[in-house]
Amino acid sequence: MKRRLALVCVALLCSACLRATTTITVRQDGSGLIDQEVGANPEAMAMLKGFAGAAAEQQKSGAAASPSTPPSIFGEPEARKLADQMGVKFVSGEPIKTAELEGYRAHYSFDDVTKLKVKMNQDASGGLAGSGKTAGEPPFGFQFEKHGASSLLTINMPEQKPGSMGPLNQLGMGGATQNSAQNEQAVAMMKMMLKGLYVDVTLAVDGKVIKTNAPYVNGSKVTLVQMDFDKLLASEGALQKLQQASDPRSLKDIPGLKVVAEPKVTIEFGR
Repeated sequence: MKRRLALVCVALLCSACLRATTTITVRQDGSGLIDQEVGANPEAMAMLKGFAGAAAEQQKSGAAASPSTPPSIFGEPEARKLADQMGVKFVSGEPIKTAELEGYRAHYSFDDVTKLKVKMNQDASGGLAGSGKTAGEPPFGFQFEKHGASSLLTINMPEQKPGSMGPLNQLGMGGATQNSAQNEQAVAMMKMMLKGLYVDVTLAVDGKVIKTNAPYVNGSKVTLVQMDFDKLLASEGALQKLQQASDPRSLKDIPGLKVVAEPKVTIEFGR
């Protein structure tokens, strides 16, 4: 348990590196694809691998010391585990390695969008820590109806409890603190931990959006959640407002943040 908690802490301290994007594409018959990218900068990746390797060595009891392959942080084994959690099929994947990012790009398929179990922060928590931090978080809910030449997709957005807006709550820092000194310390810690963090969950339809109540639409794509913490941190008072928020509707004017306030998003689409 101590080793697991330590790994979670290291993952959070390395969240300055984290970039996680998920695009869910829904076809006319309710089947579809999920493309997901998750990664970290090379320095943070080296730290994560080093810590994970040390933890793995400590778990060996009575085994002779021998050279071992650096542990996988983002790779096919993690993608396959995530496929089981989301109720989808793992199709393929490939590593990502650039001067700025090291990670993994995974491709999944599904036959019925209504059976998906995608959570708001599932990619980030599962990819980094593998600690099940999203276990108590409700997933997006999907309903699908075929109406002649068009299809109707309804997305039930995860309910957020007052003072515990999604990602901050996942990091254990949702809600206001009891006094100004504590609040200043919490804000300073969040600025350090969240710098560079980028999370995006987008819904794309195979066709043309005919009608929707979603506020963030770009062609055939609808943004459900997008958080660019570099932009957020650059805006005076934005982090405090996010930390203390009790209603998604109060977040619509925060730079770098897109969160659907409606409890249900409907998307009618067709050819």
